[in-house]
Amino acid sequence: MMIITSVVLLVALTWTVDCHVRLTWPPARTYSLDFLDNVRTVGPCGMPKGLGGQPTTLEAGSTQTVTWHLGYPHRGGIRIEILNSTGNVLHTLSGIPNNWTLANDTTAQSYTVQLPNEECQNCTVRLLRQAREWSGSYTFWSCADVNILPAGQNVSYCSGNGMWMNNKCHCKRLYSGDACQYKDECIDSSDCGGKWGSCVDIAGTSYPKKQCFCKAGYMGPKCQTVTTWKSIDLTAGYKKVILSSAKPDYEMYYKVINNTQEIEVVLKAMGSSYVAVGWRPRGATSTCQEMYPRDAARGLRGGGAEPESESEVKSEGTSEPKAESTAEPESTAEPESSAKPESTAKAESTTEPESTAEPESTAEPESTAEPESTAEPGASAEPETNPTCDPDRHMNFRNLVVGTAEPEPEGASEPETESESESEGEGEGEGEGEGEGEGRGLIHPMDCTDMIIGMARGNLHRIRDYYTRDRSTPQEDEFWPNGQNSLTAVLGYEEGGYTYIGFRRKLSSSDNADHSISNSLLNLIWARGQEYCNYRHNPPITLGNTTEPHFYKPDELKYHGHGAQRGALAFNFLDESKPDFSGPCTGEYKNPSSCVDLECDYKATWQYRESTDDIKFNVQAANTNNKWIGIGFSKDAAMANSDIVVGWMTSSGQISITDRYVTGKVMPTIDENQDITDLEGSQINGVTKISFTRKRNTGDANKDDAFSDTQCLRLFYAIGGGYNDTTKVITKHASTPVISSQSICIMRCGARVVVLVTARIRLTNYNHSLAYENSESAEYQALETHVTNTFKPKLQVLPGFKTFAVTGFRAGSIIAEMAVGFEADSSKMDAVQQAVNATVWQAVRSQNTGPLTLDSTYAIVETAKMKTTTTPPTTPTPTTTNTPKDENNNQDKLTEEEIIIITISAVAGALFIVMILILMCKMIESHKTTTENKKATYNLNQVL
Repeated sequence: MMIITSVVLLVALTWTVDCHVRLTWPPARTYSLDFLDNVRTVGPCGMPKGLGGQPTTLEAGSTQTVTWHLGYPHRGGIRIEILNSTGNVLHTLSGIPNNWTLANDTTAQSYTVQLPNEECQNCTVRLLRQAREWSGSYTFWSCADVNILPAGQNVSYCSGNGMWMNNKCHCKRLYSGDACQYKDECIDSSDCGGKWGSCVDIAGTSYPKKQCFCKAGYMGPKCQTVTTWKSIDLTAGYKKVILSSAKPDYEMYYKVINNTQEIEVVLKAMGSSYVAVGWRPRGATSTCQEMYPRDAARGLRGGGAEPESESEVKSEGTSEPKAESTAEPESTAEPESSAKPESTAKAESTTEPESTAEPESTAEPESTAEPESTAEPGASAEPETNPTCDPDRHMNFRNLVVGTAEPEPEGASEPETESESESEGEGEGEGEGEGEGEGRGLIHPMDCTDMIIGMARGNLHRIRDYYTRDRSTPQEDEFWPNGQNSLTAVLGYEEGGYTYIGFRRKLSSSDNADHSISNSLLNLIWARGQEYCNYRHNPPITLGNTTEPHFYKPDELKYHGHGAQRGALAFNFLDESKPDFSGPCTGEYKNPSSCVDLECDYKATWQYRESTDDIKFNVQAANTNNKWIGIGFSKDAAMANSDIVVGWMTSSGQISITDRYVTGKVMPTIDENQDITDLEGSQINGVTKISFTRKRNTGDANKDDAFSDTQCLRLFYAIGGGYNDTTKVITKHASTPVISSQSICIMRCGARVVVLVTARIRLTNYNHSLAYENSESAEYQALETHVTNTFKPKLQVLPGFKTFAVTGFRAGSIIAEMAVGFEADSSKMDAVQQAVNATVWQAVRSQNTGPLTLDSTYAIVETAKMKTTTTPPTTPTPTTTNTPKDENNNQDKLTEEEIIIITISAVAGALFIVMILILMCKMIESHKTTTENKKATYNLNQVL
């Protein structure tokens, strides 16, 4: 199976909930999307009238608390206006006309206004919301259709969801608010199937705040549907891909169930908020948005880049097309739509009302061309004014099960230590969104995407089928005309600091809000919700002195954040080909994987020549008249700081091949030192071929990434984009480049490597104490003996086994940490880890563990990231560090693509053992403080 990923230069708000603002009272007109702005959509509202629903009736002269959903706390203020039937502003309700209020409260979601004491038929309440970090003139808008009538004249005081008695509304079950305008999913567990689910108050800022979470074996809005899927076994035939390359703590496992023609997917992500994945066919264009009504005047534009803040990354050499924009209409009638959907959208949200205006002096922005960005200043720290983090408050947010129909479910354990802070600007790119498609224009990775979004609370789950037409908050399929839930089974839970979300669905679907899964590349996107007090924004935001300082509540569907919080892949669920490498000294990548030579859309091969220590590369791509082709090399999955070779056929029939380097979101520049030789190429019937030779290590440390016996690289497979024969300037690739599924190791044929695998298990019949962190204590040594006697005999029968050591204990009942060393062929590293994984899990589940009682649901087995040298010292002397024992510390991240390999060449068995022990020493170092030096030495002496 070839797992392929892609480099995507992601925008500041790349996807999943790229949501912004939407009126909830009065309710926004259909479709109530929240990414309507003055760059991509036509004023005055971004959404035309006449798509469904009835106007809200309001009493003239009454006091109303206008509320709105907010998915991202943008900088700037709000303005609330009444427009007449032709779209002209009649009244500014939020203070002085053309001024902004609430500019210092970025999380405000309500404002109390006084309606004019006059009748206004077929009018509009409009909310304007600034996003000043992107541009002083950039604005979101949301509109509600209203009829303002004199008292008693057909005013619906309770929104049809209650009865007006004694001068107030008495709401139906599930409804609340002065006008019964807000709806929850449940009041108590009886609304969630009783014994089949629980009603959980997620303490959010948007309705529904109380939501149904189901037990294993049940699914659906009311947990009313029975499923047979009651447990997840990640060793049961799944294929695996690591989604987050910058911080590998988000994985996807999947398999096809052939007899039912279903795909089964399990997402495993560190964190306690929502987890999401989505996909759409490659090559989609902005016309895909026409399945749902577009703005009658100009249309909602998917093309054009996200407006970037002044601290965002530098623009590429050739700018993206800018979305057109026109001034807000003053006298023409608001566009009507003749298309009427078969269903209407409902969205509700509220917060406590605000009553004081804070007028600003800036004028209302007219629609403007998309703002240009300037260079990113570097990693941005979170603002100092963010709220104080209180773990008890976080747990209060997590444990709000309401009602008495069911007892409160037992919450999952939280991570034992805080997650390591990650700098903004690192990870998978913070640049502009990667567009694709031709004809009607490029579209954003989130546009027209079929999504699955899931949350979990302990052993309860809430997993739904979603779709989004644009960068608005994804809506469940039933929101859209002819949309329906397509999930056949779901399962989710929290365990060991991770959220597990599983789902099944048919490969083929005729639902308008679904995309079928076929044997072809899809654009796949993923994200997870922000963690309590570990918010990811670039530019930073200020939450400390706002209405909602804890704006991001666990499991509330809001903006996901930057860095390792989201990403995108080019992916084929059904590709059964071999991996894109065949050995340490030769390899191949093809797309499609079953193609033959000239039939391939793209093909790359490489051959290592030991006598000259260089590599011969051959690259070809079809349909590349007037396009460049290329291959790149990177230490990670990010485009930034990558070595790239690009070639094309010139107009004069000559081949042009250049060695380049890319530092970020800019076009690759030509290296001063061209460290490639044997340049050849051709172009026949639209198939461009280039070949070149380069040293494994060119000596150009600043501009060339080096292969070595201890360093493997990711490979990029790219197709342009145009070029200029004279200046040799190239334009952006036409579609997202694919990158290798894992790091490619190029070394001597038949090389043998040291593979160090780590395992962590949880002991439930021991209570943690400091004695278990002191290697000289009797308690430590006794437990170490028990763990060794239990697991070493099971592991030493595996092929290539060399040594075993217990490397430490930590809190969490007690987490026992082990390291196992193997000798293996360099192409068998995955097989080694899989064998250890299966052995450890078999022991954990069978409880065949002597005096140890294990948590049967907890085992973490990974290949260790350890930096070593090719010539080990004769005596492994462990040194100590002050690295804290952190479950989430990057030193403990054990990822496939970060494997460091030691090449073995005619090494005696004893020396091989020493090399493994060096790796173990370094692993122990990463866990010990200065008081634990003897513990490291003791562990190694026990192995010797």
